[in-house]
Amino acid sequence: MEGQVVLALCGFGRAGQFHFKGIRLNNRCRLKYVVEVEVEKAEKIILSSNISNVVVINGKDFHVALADPEVQAVIVATPTFTHEGYVTQALQAGKAVLCEKPIAENVEKVAFCYSEAERAGKPLICAFNRRFDPSMARIQTKVANGDIGKVHILKTTSRDYPPPTLDYLKISGGMFQDTGIHDLDMVCWMIGEEPTTVHTMAHAHQQAVGDIPDVDTLVITMKFPSGVIAIIDISRHSTYGYDQRIEVFGSAGMLQCSNPATDNVLIMKESAMSTSPAPDSCVERYQQSYMLGLNHLVDVVLDPKKTLTVTKRDTLRATQLAEACQLSYSTGQVVPFKYKEY
Repeated sequence: MEGQVVLALCGFGRAGQFHFKGIRLNNRCRLKYVVEVEVEKAEKIILSSNISNVVVINGKDFHVALADPEVQAVIVATPTFTHEGYVTQALQAGKAVLCEKPIAENVEKVAFCYSEAERAGKPLICAFNRRFDPSMARIQTKVANGDIGKVHILKTTSRDYPPPTLDYLKISGGMFQDTGIHDLDMVCWMIGEEPTTVHTMAHAHQQAVGDIPDVDTLVITMKFPSGVIAIIDISRHSTYGYDQRIEVFGSAGMLQCSNPATDNVLIMKESAMSTSPAPDSCVERYQQSYMLGLNHLVDVVLDPKKTLTVTKRDTLRATQLAEACQLSYSTGQVVPFKYKEY
């Protein structure tokens, strides 16, 4: 079909199936390959979804998809420690890439992936899906337009539900790179600046998480050149739903994005009042943003002149900030921050 992008999807776990659902609903793209270790499981899910002509292959056969001239782009949603390998192979084969965060395990490896993208002349997009959320994008636009005057404070809250499994946490790359990186990117995007200092306090309330070793609760504060103070709080253990909120307070007003309601029912009783609960999961909260992110990939593949929503600098900055936050937690010190060019 003219104007349609042919895709290979690497990874068919939780994130991979987010993307799979979006691809199914998008007539601007066609899925030709799924690359997954559990081949039979993936085949059963695809069969039950009534999608035809999708070839499921093991990771060791990724070269088959890359050698197919029909394939124009690759979505990488495999475990974190495998991202770099899939990304670089795809770019070296001349394919555009959309990769779940983090693109690689440290900033030097992320920079290497972008050098491969530049060499290939193909887009590499880090899937910071919150940038594609309509409510958050609207806040960013209003901040940029000065609708609330000079920004003083920005606060974000990110609390996981359901809690991730220990098996996942062991391969997640750590809380700073796995969850914190989203908030770090979003804060810089909304403010339009890079911080001068970062400070982190964190703790593992669950002993098994501390034994990984990792943390399950953290607070990050950042100071920006304009005077803005940003506060990020993140938890792995929300009991009431997937909680994602943001507030921007400025000299002329405030902007706030709360959890979207599942319905508009307000329940009032003699001694209590309640509204709809928070979303059940990341899937429910960010389904639309995943679909809009996929549309962006299709746009830049069909028209290479289009501007990337998430640039090399954005991804490298968020990665460097996550590393600075980890250092602050390890040392207990405020860490100065200056973006490093690659």
